[in-house]
Amino acid sequence: MTSTAIPRSFLRFLIACIAIICVLVAAAFVAGQPDDSDTTLALDATVIVTATGCRNNLGRGIGTFIEPHLVLTSAHTIAGATEITITHRLWHKPATVVAFDPSNDLAIVEVGNSHNSLMSLAGQSVEPSALPLEASVVVIREGEMVQQPVVIRRAVSINTEDIYVEQPVTRPGYELQGDIQRGDSGSLITVAGKGVGVVWSKSRTSPTRAWVIDPIAGGDVITQQLTKGFGGEIDLTRC
Repeated sequence: MTSTAIPRSFLRFLIACIAIICVLVAAAFVAGQPDDSDTTLALDATVIVTATGCRNNLGRGIGTFIEPHLVLTSAHTIAGATEITITHRLWHKPATVVAFDPSNDLAIVEVGNSHNSLMSLAGQSVEPSALPLEASVVVIREGEMVQQPVVIRRAVSINTEDIYVEQPVTRPGYELQGDIQRGDSGSLITVAGKGVGVVWSKSRTSPTRAWVIDPIAGGDVITQQLTKGFGGEIDLTRC
C-alpha cells in the first residue's frame, strides 16, 4: 500500500477556507444580536407624559424625543390638559403643546431643556411589500422602561372616530403583533432605529394585537403646526 502526501498548498487553501467560514459565521451571529447602544438610545429617548386638568382626571402615556426639545406622543393623552409633565428617568420637566391633531391622534409637546438622546422618524412609511416586519417598542413594565420586540403585520386604514368621539376619521396605520397594554399609548414603534409608528390602542378582541398610527403618512397636520402654529380650529382645552 502506498501513501499519498497532501500538498502543502492544498492544506493552506483548506485552512484559509475554514478561517473565512468562521469569520462569516461569527459576523452573522453578531449581526443577529441586539445592539446595546441602540437599546440604550431608545430607552433614554423615551419619557412618561402625564397630563392633568381634563375632567380632573390624570392622563398618562408615553412619548419619545424626536428633536432636542420636542416629544412625540398621542393627542388623547394630553387633550384638555392644564398641566403637562414630562418624566425622564433622571428628571421631571413641564411641557407645552406645540402640535395637536385630534383626527390622527398625534401630538408634540415642547420641553424647555435640550435632550441629546433622540429617535428620529423614518423618511418614509414602511412599504407594504416589506411586511410583516420585526420592530421594537419601549414600554413601561413593573415601573421600569423596557424595550421589547413586536411585529408590524400589515398596513391598514383605521376607520374610527376622532379623539372627541364626534367625527368619523380614517387614520393611516399598521396592525401590530406584540404585548401592548393600557398606558402604552404614544410609544414609538421603531425599525432599524427609526420611528415608523405611534401606539394608538390595543385590540379589544386579541391580547397580542394592537393598532398604531403612521406618523409619516398621518403627520401633515402636526408638521404644519410646528412651522406655522395652531389654527383657530384647534381647542386645547377640550376633553
